[in-house]
Amino acid sequence: MSAHCASSPCIQNCHNQLAPLPCPKPLPCAVQPPHSPPPLTALAIASLPHPLDAQHIIGDRDARALRVDSVFQRFDRTDSPGCAVGVYQDGKILYARGFGMASLEFGVALSPRSVLDVGSISKQFTAMSILLLQKEGKLSIDDPIRKYIPEMPAYADGITIRRALSQTSGLRDLYIMMGQTGRTFAGDSVDALQAITGSVEPNYVPGARYLYTNSGWILAAQLIYRITGKTLAEFAEERIFHPLGMYDTRYLADVTTIIPNGAEGYAPARGGGFRVARSTYDGAIVGAGAVHTTVEDFNRWLNNYDSATIGGRDIIDLMTTATKLNDGSPATSGPTQAYAIGLSVGTLRGLRVVSHGGSWAGYRGHFLRFPDQRFAVSTFCNLTTSGPDSLARKVAGIYLNDKMQPDSATMWTASLAAAAMADVPAARLRSYAGNWRNEERGEVRRTRMVGDTLFSIGGERTRMVPLDGGRFRVGSGTEMRFEGDAAAPSQLLVKTTGETVTFVRVDTVALTAAALADYAGTYRSDEAHATHTWKVEKGALVVYANDRRQGVLEPAYKDGFTRAGTVIDVQRDSRGRITGYVLQAGRVRNLKFTRVR
Repeated sequence: MSAHCASSPCIQNCHNQLAPLPCPKPLPCAVQPPHSPPPLTALAIASLPHPLDAQHIIGDRDARALRVDSVFQRFDRTDSPGCAVGVYQDGKILYARGFGMASLEFGVALSPRSVLDVGSISKQFTAMSILLLQKEGKLSIDDPIRKYIPEMPAYADGITIRRALSQTSGLRDLYIMMGQTGRTFAGDSVDALQAITGSVEPNYVPGARYLYTNSGWILAAQLIYRITGKTLAEFAEERIFHPLGMYDTRYLADVTTIIPNGAEGYAPARGGGFRVARSTYDGAIVGAGAVHTTVEDFNRWLNNYDSATIGGRDIIDLMTTATKLNDGSPATSGPTQAYAIGLSVGTLRGLRVVSHGGSWAGYRGHFLRFPDQRFAVSTFCNLTTSGPDSLARKVAGIYLNDKMQPDSATMWTASLAAAAMADVPAARLRSYAGNWRNEERGEVRRTRMVGDTLFSIGGERTRMVPLDGGRFRVGSGTEMRFEGDAAAPSQLLVKTTGETVTFVRVDTVALTAAALADYAGTYRSDEAHATHTWKVEKGALVVYANDRRQGVLEPAYKDGFTRAGTVIDVQRDSRGRITGYVLQAGRVRNLKFTRVR
């Protein structure tokens, strides 16, 4: 620690967790002289796992607040990142507190004034900016995007601004498209626009369905710049953040910007502990994300939904009304939820709710607003595995439980966790091993026997615990069940608290080295600006992009492969020769690659 840091009572108190308030300015010791060691080494951090007993707290620590503390107990320590929580009632902060560390490197604790990246929670601010321009007559959200961004392909004549802001546009997600290239990007608006405007077709007919994508929001930011001459960051500061007194809130338009009281993002490290999880993107995320704010500032924004100080009641109503699809049905985004304009609307345990989540780099966030109760919760976290949506629901239940319907989701999850293991013969378990496909979702599931134990194979191997009634418990909160002929089930049903998805059995194939060699070659997608090379290495088919190894292609069924959640269907001509493949990757559907050699 520098002499200046050591002599500052504010800095000493912050490091010792004794200050009733956080330092009003960035900690001087967070900026080290050249070659100066950080104030807390990894060893020192590891030796300080005790709770943060005196973090800055807003509101009374009544019985409900203490229950909130228990929800975040696993983060309440000095050797872990964590979350800041805000509980709001009638326009005021009822309770707010930080749990865990804003900076493990410098020993700075999270507080209600810690500034965190809230990811896609940013979309509502972008939506407000666009709707302010509509109110001024500078655009209509029913205008085609191509009116303002003429370099978009011709199909974009059928995509309105409204569709772009309601996840019903059909636009391919730019980040998945960029990920196909194997390249490292600058992450600016040039990269973003090239990825979006290079797309030759949409995922589906615009307005036909809901499918989350970030591309429309990047275009919205560009549209604002082209109409006003101001960046979205400048426009939002002038028209939203400053008027509402959100002085710790901004769009991060330059990733090199120093943010006072900014919290670092983290992810679990292999072997234990944590690693820094940063993004180098700025222009390629502004609009879809990039808002950095605090749970304290966020209260001022939530109040605007009631006061309509910014935008007026007509804009607020538009933002919180479910979007209609071409057939007149709502843009359903989940059980009891539909997408509006930058927000999800629906019900939670019988109460009307407006919500959104966010995820970017090492940050995760979620908020719930219950308009009829004038109550809200925000959970802004700096750890990839924090689960802020579940945390927010638990906090809301503490305060609104007497007004809510029974928490059937939690009860179901608890019942599943408590269910006794059934004795199922290994021979029966083997009949459940196979590959299972949901073609509409572009997903494949695998079940495999290892010894006498059945596993679900996804990003990792998870044991399938047999229960009564032919059910299986898979991890926490997932139930699987097989249907059809007992000797060879034809369907796999995967149930969570949110949905039940049906997968159909597809033939499992084991390819010889000669068969694998038939697939080896070079494939090109001009749309994605990507060239993939498939090679046989050590008996496996491996894909490279831009000479970077992407991973192993796992055979799933005849001419079908999977890799990291991506499903690939190889195409052949009438003579059986491989001509290319079609890729399904969640927010990108039917992306075509042609074999070039």
